[in-house]
Parts: sequence; structure tokens; C-alpha cells
Amino acid sequence: MPRTHGVVRLGPDLSLARGRVHEAMGEAADMFAVAIAAHTSGSVIWIGQSGDVCSLAPTGCEKFFDPTRVVAVSCVTRQETLWATEQALRLPGAACVVAELGDGPDLQTSRRLQIAAEEGDALGVVLISGRAQTSAAQTRWQCDPITDEDASWGWRLVKNKSGKVGFWRARWAPDDGRSDHAPGFVFMAAAAAA
Repeated sequence: MPRTHGVVRLGPDLSLARGRVHEAMGEAADMFAVAIAAHTSGSVIWIGQSGDVCSLAPTGCEKFFDPTRVVAVSCVTRQETLWATEQALRLPGAACVVAELGDGPDLQTSRRLQIAAEEGDALGVVLISGRAQTSAAQTRWQCDPITDEDASWGWRLVKNKSGKVGFWRARWAPDDGRSDHAPGFVFMAAAAAA
């Protein structure tokens, strides 16, 4: 019998499956990963080559979640990054595993990551700053900044193995306790208020 995994809810009409790997691309892909991490409890393992991981600023994350939850793993090569990601996804205590890869994983590699996420029940996020490839990822997101007054980021779901795609506008906003926010919006509140 297959294992049932939960979801991480980002908003009233937006959730991501645990035990799966999701891909994010675009200039705001890192904020997408931060938003996901903010909606989980437990360790956030952020993996990448040294230049990528060293640019992760704890003070930039503290608005969204306690930066002491982050375990930064600095790797030397892409292969080492993929290996570390696979191992982290298998860890029972990992709530969210973020991997900065440059080019996306190929089908075979992404299947290995998907299996590891399923075994560990982690939510995996692969940040792609280069070329995306055909992969076994559950979802793929295009994440870009938006400069209008209503939103800070636009998250477009461009691939979904479950079928439904769509577009969400996300912004930083204090949690005002309202449940009547406009559909298609994701409001990210401070970790203390969430």
C-alpha cells in the first residue's frame, strides 16, 4: 500500500505535496523556497555550491521563519550537490530541502530525488537558474517579481503531475486574521504571527 503524504498549505487555494520534489525557476525562485520553508516546521536544509549557499542571508529569512532552522550545506560540484540533496531528502527530520542546481536535473536524476523525498516525507524544492529539463518533479513553477502595488511575486504553475495549473500573486503582509482574501493571492506573514 503506498504511503500517504501530507501537504504544505501556502494559501487557501494553494498547497504543495510533501514527499515530492518541486522545481522553481525565475528571479524570485528563492523567495518561493523561503515561503515554503516558512510554512513548514522542522529543519530547512539548503544545499548548493559554495557561491550559492553563501549568498543565503539569515537576516533576509528572519522575516519569514527562524533562521536557526536552516542547515546550509556547501558543496564543491554539481554531483556533490545532487548526492547531498538525495541524502537530505531521506532524513526523517527534514521538513524542507532546497537545492540550488543551475540547470535542472534530468529525468533519471529527478526520479532518484523523487524516490528519496518519498522515503523521507520531505518537501523538496529544486531551484533552477539555468535550463530546465524533462524531469519527474511533481510541479514546476515560474517565479518572478511583480512591481505593482498588489503583489510582490508572481508564481505561475507551469507543470503539475496532478493536472491543474494556474497563477498566484504573493506578497508580504501581516496576518490580519482574515479568511476572505482574494482568490489567487498568497499572503506571507511573519513566522511569529503564523
